Amino acid sequence: MTPTISSRQNPLVKRIREAIRTHGEEIAIEGPKPVADAIRNGWRALMIAVRSGSSFDAGDGVEVTGLSPAVFDSIAETRQPQGVLGLFARPHFDTHAILARRDTIAVALDGVQDPGNVGTIVRLAAAFDAAGVLLLPGCADPYGPKAIRSSAGAVLHVPVAQVTPAALLASGVPLVATAMHGSAGAPPSRNAVLVFGNEGAGVSEELLRQSTLLAIPMSGRVESLNVASSAAILLAASYAGR
Repeated sequence: MTPTISSRQNPLVKRIREAIRTHGEEIAIEGPKPVADAIRNGWRALMIAVRSGSSFDAGDGVEVTGLSPAVFDSIAETRQPQGVLGLFARPHFDTHAILARRDTIAVALDGVQDPGNVGTIVRLAAAFDAAGVLLLPGCADPYGPKAIRSSAGAVLHVPVAQVTPAALLASGVPLVATAMHGSAGAPPSRNAVLVFGNEGAGVSEELLRQSTLLAIPMSGRVESLNVASSAAILLAASYAGR
């Protein structure tokens, strides 16, 4: 292990802080288990930082750097830091590979802006064996710290890719969109894309026009459900129908 870094102005510390802030091509993941899971699932580790006094076996060829407790705690995102933080190259998945699966469904998010909702839906996609999650324009980044935490680590192994409305429509895969005025019924269990819309506006008209519209039967005591709650209901029903 290299000598412990004790300056918050160290270039490596600034690099980690920038990754946490922007989550661009470098993604910060915190906690020994999430970091180990990312490595096990093939994410490319650029560097591992540990709080002085902690240890972590990153495997061969991965740099491990010590940070003083004050420096580590200053950049940690969690309230009770667990002493390990990994810097990884952002993974990139192929949209066509997600849409090519016919044995299950895929999920598309249309302008879902809350990272907590995005992360939760990625976790639901893992729980109910969806092919992956496709992000239309306007969605929160699934690799931001809040989304990663909300996914409970599922984003480490669920394929997530960007897609345009035109590409989604051109794919030829049937679209099923949630809508208040849709028909009640069972969601498809395979060879389809379940589309969930923006927290306020719902699914865009462009996609609604080309989709089968599906409503969730409710008592009428509430007007609507949170997008993550809707996803949980429909993904569970889809999985049960396999």
